[in-house]
Amino acid sequence: MGEILDLDVLRPEAKIVKLAGKKIDVSYIPCGITFDLNDLIVASAGLDMAEVEKGGAEAKKGFDIALQMCALFCSLKYPDLTVEWFRENTSPAQIVALSNVIKETLTSSLEGVEGYQKN
Repeated sequence: MGEILDLDVLRPEAKIVKLAGKKIDVSYIPCGITFDLNDLIVASAGLDMAEVEKGGAEAKKGFDIALQMCALFCSLKYPDLTVEWFRENTSPAQIVALSNVIKETLTSSLEGVEGYQKN
């Protein structure tokens, strides 16, 4: 039969976030959004955290980036979860929690790619 390369082993165990009754798998980053998502995370990392903590324009900029990140991540499976939807239907705590999970998932995903390439 020949050699079978099982790429399913590279997919992590499902990790589900429930939001507005929707189940969102946050265990991996779909390849179609990886680079756009990374751009948002880089923009977020470039914020002046001292200014963010003061509130005002820099905090709003960070929150807007988090909203975009959440909408982008959810857009493939749930196209109705737009930035406007998140603005109208979620709390700041939900946005922060979801965006943090997305950041962690991307970091883990990139580390996993590097580890696989070394093997």
